[in-house]
Amino acid sequence: MSARTWPQISGRTTAEDLVRALETSRAGVLITGASGSGKSYLTGLLLKEIRDSSFIVVLRASAGLAGSRYGALNVLLRDLDSRLLAHPALVLSAVTDLLATRAEGKPVYLVIENAADVDDFAGVVISQLARNGTAGLILTCTDPQRLCSEISRLFTDGYLARIDLEPLQLADAVSWLEAGLGGRISASAAHEFWTASGGNPHYLKMLAGELVDSGALTVRDGVWVLTDTGKPHGPAITDLIVTRLGKMGRGERTALEITALARAVPLEALLAIAAPDDVDALEKRGILVVDDSLPRMVGVQNQLLCDVIRANIPTGRSSDLRRQFRDAVDPALMHPALTVALAAWALDCGSPLDPDEALRAAAIANARADHSLALRLVRSVPGHQYNAAAVAEETTALAALGAPAEARAVLEQFHAGGDDAATGKAEDHASHLQAARLALAEVAVLQAGRDTLDQAAEGLRHARKMLDRDPPGGNAADRDPGGLAWLREQLVFAEARSAGYLGRYAEAASQLEEALQDFETHGPEFRLLAGSWLCEAWALTGRQAEAADMAGQLLADSRNPRISAAAAWTAAGRLRMSLLLAGCWDEAASMEQPHWDSPPPAGQPFPASFDLALALVRCLQGRAHEGMESLVPLIGQLRVRDDEGLLPAACAAAAYASAQLGEPWQAEKFLADARSAPARPGRPVEWLTDCFAVLAGGRTPGHEAAADGLLRLADADHDAGNHGLEILALAAAVRLGRSEAAPRLREAALKCDGRFAALCTAYAEAVLADDPARLVAAAQLAQDLNHDRFAFDAAEAVVHRAQPPEDRALLLQARRISETCRHRMRAPQESAQQEDRITARELEIASLAAKGHTNKAIAAKLHISVRTVEGHLYQIYGKLQIMERSELPFALGLVEGGRP
Repeated sequence: MSARTWPQISGRTTAEDLVRALETSRAGVLITGASGSGKSYLTGLLLKEIRDSSFIVVLRASAGLAGSRYGALNVLLRDLDSRLLAHPALVLSAVTDLLATRAEGKPVYLVIENAADVDDFAGVVISQLARNGTAGLILTCTDPQRLCSEISRLFTDGYLARIDLEPLQLADAVSWLEAGLGGRISASAAHEFWTASGGNPHYLKMLAGELVDSGALTVRDGVWVLTDTGKPHGPAITDLIVTRLGKMGRGERTALEITALARAVPLEALLAIAAPDDVDALEKRGILVVDDSLPRMVGVQNQLLCDVIRANIPTGRSSDLRRQFRDAVDPALMHPALTVALAAWALDCGSPLDPDEALRAAAIANARADHSLALRLVRSVPGHQYNAAAVAEETTALAALGAPAEARAVLEQFHAGGDDAATGKAEDHASHLQAARLALAEVAVLQAGRDTLDQAAEGLRHARKMLDRDPPGGNAADRDPGGLAWLREQLVFAEARSAGYLGRYAEAASQLEEALQDFETHGPEFRLLAGSWLCEAWALTGRQAEAADMAGQLLADSRNPRISAAAAWTAAGRLRMSLLLAGCWDEAASMEQPHWDSPPPAGQPFPASFDLALALVRCLQGRAHEGMESLVPLIGQLRVRDDEGLLPAACAAAAYASAQLGEPWQAEKFLADARSAPARPGRPVEWLTDCFAVLAGGRTPGHEAAADGLLRLADADHDAGNHGLEILALAAAVRLGRSEAAPRLREAALKCDGRFAALCTAYAEAVLADDPARLVAAAQLAQDLNHDRFAFDAAEAVVHRAQPPEDRALLLQARRISETCRHRMRAPQESAQQEDRITARELEIASLAAKGHTNKAIAAKLHISVRTVEGHLYQIYGKLQIMERSELPFALGLVEGGRP
């Protein structure tokens, strides 16, 4: 891997940009960016461009030379008389003469890496060389704030053009990784790399190389996937970071170590231990990041740096730093994330951890989806097997990690001990809360299997009775994990999950609406998660316009530092899936990923539902190529780890896309994978799996079987009141030829709201009326909504009617919609219809003719003969069923009567 040649990063500053900046500046360029951002690489590219026409002197500044007068100029001064060093003016004169002699008339450029380490005396000389035109400068530095005053003034006085190399954005990082690795990379792996590296190109490249060498990043089904999320880096990165840390002062290093060990610390607490100047210096260099929240929090710039620092601090020093920090931090600043970090810090360094502190941290870790850490914390408590609070957190974590059998074993062992807290008989507040927490944990285990969903519902009724009463001595507003208000919020989520698993979405919507009415009790994270559940319930039951409106509102209001990254990603995935099911495909496709600063917990893969939803949208639109581009890497990663149970839906969608692409053998393979993949309860994912499995046969001779399957899905959702799903299935069945289902489609669509429901109503009425004009109007509406497959099917029904419509303009509009959607879908043309389709060359000629170009002008423009143009136009008139040239603009949709 180390020998692989990595390409230049697309979308960034190029060598041509640097040459242009150098030519237009008064004295040179200053390239800034964090270590590893590509400063040296770009400088090398620039030097290759100018070396033949210029005289280049490379000066290497360093911290060691910064203490010596003129240290950065030692390459030039070593051949000069030492007496000249007595005054800067003498040095300047001597260096000017030396450069003029050696350059032999060529332009002179001084290249200085680490320009922030240039001492003041050298800075004076270098500045004057630039100002008087003797030499141009090509400078690089990590922290422009540390430049000596003379060089700094070159920039402020307009002599230097500054080029800042920012960290790579996710899309650019993915493109570069794929180009360097020579293949597609899964979204989860790409997210992991980008988060760990902070978008630093050098770290990205090293991380990819080390993980390939270790086997943690490998190719599965032609896609690079992470097979071990527990291996964040290797020895080369460790050596690099440790070496850089060794160059820091003691105060800076202490501040950085404390921040890395605590992950995020209140600025006030950090300043009680570290000197403000040290913290300020680390922030200016981009190593520490201080946010704008209250209280202000300090974190390490990237996860990789944080991980390496923690792994290389001796246990004794780590313990001492923890003690110092605990003494310095105000208890009022101990937010939940810091509580968890300090507990994990204690485990790592062997410091004593009080059992109550460990269990509270475990509860918070579970609430923030860090289930692996929750298990570590619980299992550090002596006798945790017989402690109700510990068992509740342990089983919750195991169920979330996909180990329900192990969770059941833990519960059985606990119940065999006969603890009163498990029965809910204890009367004091703490025991009451423990019993309720345990009841909810048992429900989570029961919800993991289809056969125990009814038992889970019964367990929820029991938990509801427990939490509806508030024993004396407690705080009903306690939203800390384990507190009464928090448990009531968890009960709402559990009830929503249960209703969803059983297909009772109207019931779930009612419960969630009631809970969300209490604006004062619930915090922003609960409102985001509960709101996402409500959007899903509304989308499935037909309140699709309301679902879309609420999704937009939640996304607008959700950037809040009190919301964990895990909650943000979970909600975003559910919201995008809800928009998909509501038929709001434009909104689902354009939805941006969460931009939370903190990553998901270490070792936890990024939630796949967000990326899967977009892939499913593309498949439903009929854009099979785009769908497969997203599904193939996603399936490769899900085969390694699938905490959300999404693999069956992804494989079924890939089967449908393969069938669309004319690859039935591949479709069968994906269908077999969908059937064999372990599934979890959950109506949307189960429905999507079944729907795509049915549709996979819907574009083959098995139209009738596919339509029957869709109607069975519609029957089940009709009985459950899930009219949003019902119209999705019915619309597909009618388009497959089951026109007798059109009355059902119209009836179901009228029970829903939103644009997709209006489309289904219009389409059903057009089919019932057997009206080509209405069908074309429905096709146009579907096209406007980017429902390409829907629009294509409706338009093709008009184009291939047994009795073509008498209105030629109507037929041309249907053809235009059909061809536009075919182009978007990149759908193969049926061989019997090939001769009726205009070719790319014919379309080019027709477009020019429609715009008024003569045959001679077209021939000259396309470098063909006039006779060839005439022959093409004859073929075009026949295919478009028009008689003369004047009809071309309308036929091609280039006038007011149509669209391109």
